[in-house]
Amino acid sequence: MLTAAVMLAAGGSAYAADYSRYSDKELRGMRETMRNAPREERSDYRSEWEKRTGGTGKESRRCAPGATGKETLGLDDAQQKKLQSLRQKQFAAASKERMQLRSLQQEIRNESLKKNPDNRKISMLSKKIGDTHAELALRRSSHLREMASLLTPGQMEKMKTFMQNRPGGKHGGMML
Repeated sequence: MLTAAVMLAAGGSAYAADYSRYSDKELRGMRETMRNAPREERSDYRSEWEKRTGGTGKESRRCAPGATGKETLGLDDAQQKKLQSLRQKQFAAASKERMQLRSLQQEIRNESLKKNPDNRKISMLSKKIGDTHAELALRRSSHLREMASLLTPGQMEKMKTFMQNRPGGKHGGMML
């Protein structure tokens, strides 16, 4: 049994996915499919992604492999530090609304799946969800104005193009 276990373990790693052969664009395009991939495959993908982005965690997953804001927008060191500070401030400030939104969405799911859902409660929860989305949109707008104040006109154009071309950018996805 021990031999079989060792062979299975070795066999699993022998079939590990090699994502190093993919271009940055191809690797980025695979991101959505990784949600349904086996754990080992997700791990291999994440390792390759982190090698290319030079980091771990949420921030490196958001960036395109091999690209940084400094390179993409042509930022100087001071601008890069200020923008990073603004992003951290924005993320922390919006966390309350994002948590509230998740809670409201769970409540509306639970109510909707009841045998006899309360339509008034669903309507009230829907309004709260809409209000929370509106608060997040206002925060995002304020954040973008702060970012814009730090950029040159040329950098602003590059940022607009970057946001428009990134996945979800044309359809209201998260912006920088």
